[in-house]
Amino acid sequence: MRRLVHILLMLCPLGLAAQTMVAPCTDWLASVEESTQRIVLTWTPSADTAALGYHICTGMPCLDYDTVFGRTNARYTCQDHLATETHTYRLHVFDSARNVSSLTPSFGPVVLEATMDPCASTLSASWTAYVGMPEGVREYRLLGCFDPSAPPHRYDTLYSGPLLSCTLPVPDTTRRLWLKVETLGGGSDTLLRSESNRVALERMSPDSSGYGEVAGMDYDSLHFCNRITFTPGGDSVTERYTLWCSTDGGGWLPLAMLEPPLSTYMDAEVNPYDSLRCYRLSCLDPCGKNERYGATHCLTLPPPVHPAAYIPNTLLAGDPANGTFLPVLPGQWGTPYDLYIYNRSGLQVFHSDNPSVGWTPQSSVPQGVYTYILRCRFNDNRIKTFRGTVLLLK
Repeated sequence: MRRLVHILLMLCPLGLAAQTMVAPCTDWLASVEESTQRIVLTWTPSADTAALGYHICTGMPCLDYDTVFGRTNARYTCQDHLATETHTYRLHVFDSARNVSSLTPSFGPVVLEATMDPCASTLSASWTAYVGMPEGVREYRLLGCFDPSAPPHRYDTLYSGPLLSCTLPVPDTTRRLWLKVETLGGGSDTLLRSESNRVALERMSPDSSGYGEVAGMDYDSLHFCNRITFTPGGDSVTERYTLWCSTDGGGWLPLAMLEPPLSTYMDAEVNPYDSLRCYRLSCLDPCGKNERYGATHCLTLPPPVHPAAYIPNTLLAGDPANGTFLPVLPGQWGTPYDLYIYNRSGLQVFHSDNPSVGWTPQSSVPQGVYTYILRCRFNDNRIKTFRGTVLLLK
């Protein structure tokens, strides 16, 4: 039957066939169906009881597209036209006597395009003008959903106005969003709504495996320092880490910035009278935003060592065990630390500000008595100065 109607329409020019005009359809509309993202044409059925169906053509000039039979039918889904393509349509009513109505003006849905840089804080959107909205377009609305877990049909109004493009801010926490354009138009009695295609945008989001974690800790009771080791994140994260610490249940404070592939940090800011020190790592995503934190790891500190000083008075040059002048200072903590060595003439021959570096005389240093001055802080927060002599034997 459809083929017969097509043949009759081609054999009989519209001007000759329309002996009796058929009442046309009204309020024609092109939209995009939300669930299928297909172009859908709708119209108000013809009031003519003799109407047999509707013929649809597309393009310019308007070429045959399809025929819908049944006077009360008022919907057609385009199976081979994409919602992201620009298309126009026209349609007329025909009856069994090959009479036809006048063609509707061209009409077609809005096509939306939107872009967002993976690290940008804004998005750019533009859309085509609605073609042939009866009695004109009242308003375009850009609708979007910032909640990635929400169904696609849940939208909030982001923008409305007569323009066909806009730039909008996007919250830093947004990872995925949906957009579409809603067109409002029609007469004062009947408000028509048409929707564009839907566009999904993604912002860069790192995998949680890209974040480092504290792997282990141990406490150096001699030098009052914590050694923190951690496992760096995957290749997706190249930003540096922040090492945070909390003492005895207090607030978190940044301790150090750590850049991969560094995997060990010595925390020399430990107070000997602290009882608990906790650590965690944080890292920004590849966009430098959205800081995330790793697991918390805590270390219980032992009671502080009683301050003392054991200073050698004799050196044996070249001896592996007794050839270095290095005071043993249980309870030494923090700064200052300064060790000076002087010869009999009062000339300085050695200085160290590192408690682990002592004086190992070179072979050219003569045998004799040397003077030392040691100034250091202990874990009771007192600074002490020690003076004495050491005998160098060769």
